[in-house]
Amino acid sequence: MGFKEQINKDLEQTFFNIDEFTEEHIINGQKISIVVDNDRLEERSKKEYDGLYVGELLFFVPKSRLSAKLKQDGPVIFDEKQMYVFSLREDNGVYEVILNQNLVGG
Repeated sequence: MGFKEQINKDLEQTFFNIDEFTEEHIINGQKISIVVDNDRLEERSKKEYDGLYVGELLFFVPKSRLSAKLKQDGPVIFDEKQMYVFSLREDNGVYEVILNQNLVGG
């Protein structure tokens, strides 16, 4: 097994382990385990957006677990609430997603 494969295995078995860090939510009708990190959202708001309010929720999810593709400013139904993708970043197969209840960029 190569280094990249080992990292992906570790992500799935450790960081995205339902018994450790994740919470189950419904995203676009799909029940999925994600890591919610609103402390990071607050940090990013201070550092990158000069303390401005930027979103309701920040979460991490493996790209491979999503059946529907997310896109910047795209709509998302998160736990039966209509929301929009404020920010979408991908790093090594993991999305960092910030959701907002209002469409900001569109």
